Amino acid sequence: MSAEPVNNTNEAELLPPGDEVRIGARASWRGWFALQDLVPIAYLVIYRLMVWASPPGPLNDVSAYDLNLSLAVVVGGCMVCRGATVLPAKLRGLLYRVLLGYAAVTNYLILRDLLPLVSPHSVDAVLVDIDTAMFGVVPALWLERFNHRPIVEWFSFFYFSYFWICATYLVVVLGTVRDNRAKTEFTLGCFIVLSVGQLLYSQVPGFGPITHMADQFAGPVNGGRFWGYVWDTVQAGSAMKDIFPSIHTAMPTWITFFALRQARIDPRWKWPARVTAFAAANIVFSTVFLRWHYVIDVFAGLALAATVAKLSPKLTAWEASWRHKGGLKGVWGF
Repeated sequence: MSAEPVNNTNEAELLPPGDEVRIGARASWRGWFALQDLVPIAYLVIYRLMVWASPPGPLNDVSAYDLNLSLAVVVGGCMVCRGATVLPAKLRGLLYRVLLGYAAVTNYLILRDLLPLVSPHSVDAVLVDIDTAMFGVVPALWLERFNHRPIVEWFSFFYFSYFWICATYLVVVLGTVRDNRAKTEFTLGCFIVLSVGQLLYSQVPGFGPITHMADQFAGPVNGGRFWGYVWDTVQAGSAMKDIFPSIHTAMPTWITFFALRQARIDPRWKWPARVTAFAAANIVFSTVFLRWHYVIDVFAGLALAATVAKLSPKLTAWEASWRHKGGLKGVWGF
């Protein structure tokens, strides 16, 4: 960490890694919450208000408890990680990274009980009409002619790889990347994709072709081992009504945009970006081919990823500038 004074003429986005945690920066309460923290907190608060306005009952009780717990952990965790300076900085930095992973996973898992409560209806019929208007047929139904095991297994492998791609980037970016700007851009972008997408589930709830159109397919998906992994994972943890937008489309596409942007700065990112782009393309197609999504869900996911790719770098630069001008520690300054 450099003890040299910060050059205020630099763009905030281009401040060198570590400069934002310079000597003299303050751990003020104003810096306890970063934008990447406020996005999932806002997500939880919005859903909590929706639960408060929903009919009482067992689902209401379970959802309220889950949301209250998640809010307490995320808010309290941020306060401890950035405010409890009596704890070692490295420990607080590690706890904060664990907290981010907790928020990303938990904020999705709570939807299984939450969505049936706040959105008991389904708009599958509307989504079917949109796909039919665009293509003359629902593409998931048309693609059944390719329902052969080798093809199904190929796309099932990539559909399942979604989880590994997200987990790998989370560990690599938060654990090894030294560029604080890149870390913030990645984390903020991920939480915007997840939070906006998962909030939209409640406004456009649906079960997807595999359930809504089950009687129109000639037979089940002809899969093997990898299809079994996909099916078991969905049955174990899926929110079931989580189709619009397709986050299986949005997340790997956003991660691809992120990796390509990093490749323009650091050539070492070129091959990770290419591999991620190839995997993302297969994942996007698999969401329709394996009957989980309508094409309109995919279009919405692509639009969300493209929007975040434009927005996240700008928000990252704005926050870095705000913290710098206020003499506050950076997002990753513990």
